[in-house]
Amino acid sequence: MANSLDFDQALNELDVLLQSDLSTAQKKLAEYEKEFSKLTSVQQGRLRIDRAIGYFFTGEYAKALDDLHQAETLITSSELLASVYSYKATVYIGMRDYDKALSAVAKALALVVNIDDITIKRHSYLRIANIYSEMDAYSDMGLYANKVLQLAQETDVRDICHAKLLQAIYLLGVKNPDTFDAFEDSRQYCDAKQFPLLATMSMKGKGMVLQERGDYLGARAILLLALKGYEAFQFQLEISHVHALLAENYFATGELVQAKSHAVKVLTFPDDNSYIEHKHIAYKVFAELMAADKQFEQAYEYSRKEQHYNQLIFDESRMKTLAYQAAKFNADEQAREINLLNKERELYIAQQMVKEREYTNMLMFITILVGGLFFLAILLVVGHLQKRRFMRMAKMDALTGVLNRGAGQDLGENLFVQVAARGEDFCVILFDLDHFKRINDSYGHGTGDWALKKVVEVLKPHIRNGDVFARIGGEEFALFLPYANEAKGLDVAEQCRSRIEAIDTHLSGHKFTITASFGVSGMTKDDLSLDPLLHRADMALYTAKSNGRNCVSCYQDALKCDKRATNPTSELARQP
Repeated sequence: MANSLDFDQALNELDVLLQSDLSTAQKKLAEYEKEFSKLTSVQQGRLRIDRAIGYFFTGEYAKALDDLHQAETLITSSELLASVYSYKATVYIGMRDYDKALSAVAKALALVVNIDDITIKRHSYLRIANIYSEMDAYSDMGLYANKVLQLAQETDVRDICHAKLLQAIYLLGVKNPDTFDAFEDSRQYCDAKQFPLLATMSMKGKGMVLQERGDYLGARAILLLALKGYEAFQFQLEISHVHALLAENYFATGELVQAKSHAVKVLTFPDDNSYIEHKHIAYKVFAELMAADKQFEQAYEYSRKEQHYNQLIFDESRMKTLAYQAAKFNADEQAREINLLNKERELYIAQQMVKEREYTNMLMFITILVGGLFFLAILLVVGHLQKRRFMRMAKMDALTGVLNRGAGQDLGENLFVQVAARGEDFCVILFDLDHFKRINDSYGHGTGDWALKKVVEVLKPHIRNGDVFARIGGEEFALFLPYANEAKGLDVAEQCRSRIEAIDTHLSGHKFTITASFGVSGMTKDDLSLDPLLHRADMALYTAKSNGRNCVSCYQDALKCDKRATNPTSELARQP
């Protein structure tokens, strides 16, 4: 076990056992736990993922979630993190926390998009399709199940088996008449390829289809076989569901003793949200049994409990719908923000919209003039407000919310003229984030955007009202400080540097460090515009980069002799 390669193979075999022989898999897990301290962090993370899967089958969701949290701290690869997030989503669904489940799905999808390995991508799509199945989001489930089949080769029998089952569930969800045949095809394939748990799930699906059609005897035989299959895996949630279906089945054929027996077994399972649909069926059967036996008082009590669980089912369905709609809305909002990053295109669109609005206002003005001056006034006010809104949009950086390069420099120049006319001080601070390209390359551009917004978020509350804060490049920012000398600028720059370094990045979903380098320049009596201050601050920023980054450098006359600093073609220490 101490051998890394041998244990990797053992974990691969354990993944298969968790789908085919849970009891053996649990024994293997216990054996491997004894060697935990000898494993690499990646192997420890994989072992925690496998143990979480075992806990999920037995309904121990809190333990499963704890193991997945530990796994997330042990691994760094996008492939394994995508698995952790998708399994977390599955566990959150079991706990009926749909908002967190969809948030975990979003994190998994963000990682999967950047994964080139087809096998890992296919496995991730499978888990995501299964999660959407639990959310009753059948269109998305069918979409990702179909993607799996498109990516699968003939030798990928496990993934094909799982995808066939998900396609059958999709057809059941949309009431397709071919559902029974799809479940039978899935069962035959999974059984032939020796995946008994998935074959058992397909078998239960066949039984549910027949029971909905009123073929109770045919459904009963299949459901009893499915019950044996689930009992072999100790899959408590599915065992409870099959007992509920059998209780309903036996009652429909008048076999009341057997119906009561299965209903009683349903009530032995934990009274938590995972079992509410099953207990709703059981109490419905009990109520009908008592009514048939003319025990109307007990029938009434059971009927009340049935209504209670029916309300819980309704509330849960509404929670799923609201969570799903909220997730879709957030995804749309995120896409909108990404599109706004293209500033030139956004500005062009804004200008076109202003022109179209002005043209529309002109036509409406002519039309409404006949109707009265009142409507004309309303139209002009709306047009004016709309134009002002677009003008504000053109001045702001869409990602961070501070001024963009053009607007920031124009305002800084105006303030410089005012300060110079009064003979007061003026200071410029330029800074950019260190190794920003590494953040984008390692964690994706979404994380890079998060870092830029977070830097602005922590600095903005500490900027004076009269100062100007602008984003002048990809990861480069400027601060214009009127009525502040160079010493004050150094103090402000150092405060900003320490606040950036103290940013806690775990909320981004990743763990990394953000630092920045600063260049400071104060106004001299020879300065007639803002450009010399910007040039000197830029040279000071070069010096901060060459001094090891994450520091503050002030422009000094001695820098003029440093060719590396004064040469405009130099790239010294300026790599992101």
